[in-house]
Amino acid sequence: MPLEALVPEAVAALLRVADADTLLRDADGLADGLTDAGWTLEVESGRFSADGWDLLSTAWAPNVSVFCDGDDRTVREAALSVAAALNDDPHRWTFRSEGPDWSTWAADDERWAKEDTDWLTWAGSGVVVLLFTAGESTAASGPLPAHLQLAIERADTPSEGLPRDDDRARRVLREGSVVARWYLSGEHELPADVVQALENDSDARVRAAAESERWIRERAEGELPRTE
Repeated sequence: MPLEALVPEAVAALLRVADADTLLRDADGLADGLTDAGWTLEVESGRFSADGWDLLSTAWAPNVSVFCDGDDRTVREAALSVAAALNDDPHRWTFRSEGPDWSTWAADDERWAKEDTDWLTWAGSGVVVLLFTAGESTAASGPLPAHLQLAIERADTPSEGLPRDDDRARRVLREGSVVARWYLSGEHELPADVVQALENDSDARVRAAAESERWIRERAEGELPRTE
């Protein structure tokens, strides 16, 4: 079944523009590429959406992760369609995963319930594309729907990510575009002066993102267990 029949056009468009030179170049490249592909920018730093699918992105280092959930069959069919679109373009994408290649299974294959579905990986255009899916499960909070994650990251990004860089953060604050500052507000472990400046930014979108991040941090800190 065609990719567009099972996933939003924005996902198909994202795969078409996924490269290291434009989409994953920097904050502005991310925002321009995602909006051109049909993704809608949300309030929270790096968050976009399209037709019920969510996308989280960061600019340091540039990467995106797309998420959707639903029932087992719907999620499997969507994941298989994404995998098929990548496999159908072998001149651009090289499949290099280890373990079971679940992209060759049918949506109702018995192996979904018996085998672990590890990440599938493709490489090309200076990026690495990773695809993961998990079936319905149960947690302490109740039933969890099936879900998939499609991640795209630069091939030259270290596995541990990029280190904290306070000088860079202050430079982005001084010289960066509104989009760059919007992305900056979502980075972890920023200096206190940078956080304060973002919360008082001249642009309302940056202020809103920074305030949202503060709420998320304070909520997380409030849920941490007390230590004696």
